[in-house]
Amino acid sequence: MSASNQHRFLGFFLSLTTAALWGMLPVALKELLAGMDAWTVVWYRFLVAALVLFFWLYFRKELPNLMSVSNRTRWFLLFAASGLCINYFTFADSLNYVNGETSEALIQLTTLFLILGGVIVYKEPFVAVQKIGTLLIVIGLLLFFHDRLVEFTSFENTQTVGVFILVNSAFAWTIYALLQKQLLGSFSSPQILLLIYVFSALVLAPFIAPSLLFSLSEFELLLLLFCCVNTLVAYGCFAEALKLWDASKVSAVLALAPLFTIGTLKIVVYFNPDYAFSDRLTWLSLVGALLLVVGSVLTALMPVLTEKKAVAPNSRVTAN
Repeated sequence: MSASNQHRFLGFFLSLTTAALWGMLPVALKELLAGMDAWTVVWYRFLVAALVLFFWLYFRKELPNLMSVSNRTRWFLLFAASGLCINYFTFADSLNYVNGETSEALIQLTTLFLILGGVIVYKEPFVAVQKIGTLLIVIGLLLFFHDRLVEFTSFENTQTVGVFILVNSAFAWTIYALLQKQLLGSFSSPQILLLIYVFSALVLAPFIAPSLLFSLSEFELLLLLFCCVNTLVAYGCFAEALKLWDASKVSAVLALAPLFTIGTLKIVVYFNPDYAFSDRLTWLSLVGALLLVVGSVLTALMPVLTEKKAVAPNSRVTAN
């Protein structure tokens, strides 16, 4: 196998690992919330990630220097940190109202919001492939919730509250993602994440109950450990994948995360038919989830498809 093929395979494997970890995360969080509140769960995730990243960057002598950047960059960092902090908390909190399948399906709105953000903020073109992808995402969401749409008309329904929280979570993540593009000119990805994790751990500190750690069962402790490790490993694999493979292709693989959520819960329900935290999706909802993934993949692959379309005419001219 050539070095190029090895890089492509490793990039795909790392991207798939990230998608699997992100897909299994809501399943673990849903169980963990029975013994620990969302504020504290997210705080522990930020704290562990911040400590590991700090020591890693310290020994590499790559700790970020906030004084070396402009005030504008520091403001961007503040808003990006707020966005990711809100995203982490609201995603976890939404699981008090909805199950894992719903949370992972709705968080795909980040794809749609990111497209719109790119068009509005960075004046990026809104090409045909993106329009098709957007349409598939909208149709996919309607099919996914086809049997619950009437319930969403009232805020007295807990599912409606969860959906509202998830929409805000997706919006908050989009703010972080759009601002990270600006921050990468001043900091590396690990440096940005370290600063965000430290900021978030400090902001959440007044609202937490760290002593809940000692009241968790062994299984819940393992779930908390998984959630903390998930943060580090998933983002680590994601960063390495971007070094080895095209960002658009990495994003396309990450769009598979909802399938891992649904697959994980299908396995859990198979072995435990009485499991309470699953939506028992109908076939129409499963088709909707598939359309969501296809729409997200199409949108993510847009740069590659556009590039091939541009290269093709040149190839024909050369051949003539």
